[in-house]
Amino acid sequence: MLFHRLIPIFAAAAQALPQPASANCRDIQIPITVSTPRFIVTASLQDDWDVTALTFNLTRRDSGKAADPLPLNGQTSASIKSTYTVGATLCGNGGPTLVLTHGIIESKLYWRPNFPGSEQYNFVDAAIAQGYSVLSYDRIGVGSSPKVNSLTDAQFQVEVAVLEGLVNYAKTKAHATKVALIGHSYGSYISSAAATHIEVDGLVLTGFSGTFDYFAPFVAGTNLRIARSQNPVRWGKLDSGYLTTSDLYAEAYIYYAAPYFEHSVAEYTFNVASEPFAIGELPSLLATTIEYEDIKAPVLVLQGQFDVSACGGNCVGVVNGTKDIFTGAKVLKYVDNLPAG
Repeated sequence: MLFHRLIPIFAAAAQALPQPASANCRDIQIPITVSTPRFIVTASLQDDWDVTALTFNLTRRDSGKAADPLPLNGQTSASIKSTYTVGATLCGNGGPTLVLTHGIIESKLYWRPNFPGSEQYNFVDAAIAQGYSVLSYDRIGVGSSPKVNSLTDAQFQVEVAVLEGLVNYAKTKAHATKVALIGHSYGSYISSAAATHIEVDGLVLTGFSGTFDYFAPFVAGTNLRIARSQNPVRWGKLDSGYLTTSDLYAEAYIYYAAPYFEHSVAEYTFNVASEPFAIGELPSLLATTIEYEDIKAPVLVLQGQFDVSACGGNCVGVVNGTKDIFTGAKVLKYVDNLPAG
């Protein structure tokens, strides 16, 4: 968890005003209406045998090519309009505002964990203490947000549109004067795509390298299972297209790197903060072209050296490739060797 390193970068985007560390945080529900075409997802998951077959297909060296295409059959001919009531936590009273988007197999608790001794990992409280307001939210299908269809609703471009709606909410309802987007992993891709469409004042990407070359070790390492079968008490109401890791150790493999983490943190994440992801999300991301060169805001890529999904376990010499994609950014800085997964 790299949260304490994020705060200093916002000076270029906004001058924060002092707020007490106990700034008013409240859980809210935000109706967001989106209208976007949907991919037609062809994957059908009934049991873990189906998940194993899908995992194999997504991790083949020719995945996404003609011999092993993504489980998609084009897009709908017209945009589909939907309204989702997004579960969020808003802290602060406006001014410079950070909008946080979590990644796969995560929830908004990623940014504000609540286990004993979690203060050093609490990005939200650290940002508040520096005078920022913070809007964190659960992606649709996750946590306090609605449990949507895993094939037709939980898709990358839909989630990008949701984030754009949340930025509009921050500017028009939450008194944000400037907005910076912060993402982790899948959330970094959502944040990047949104920043190509809407005006923001800063973009911070973690768990991100701009390439999917190392996607296969991540997918294979999760040892995916159908969530409602894996934990019926927590996820029994989800459809069979929601997936999660098989156990604590698979989750530790994809998100942590020994000896740079505490086992108790991984245990909390697995037992409390983690949430399943939907089968529609990854194929729709892989099928989307993000026009990174259209991003004009300052960009910071902040990367743990041993990240599996972003860099195949060693980000040194990989993250510097972001200079070739963020060609329109006002400023680009990257760090690739922080001691973390």
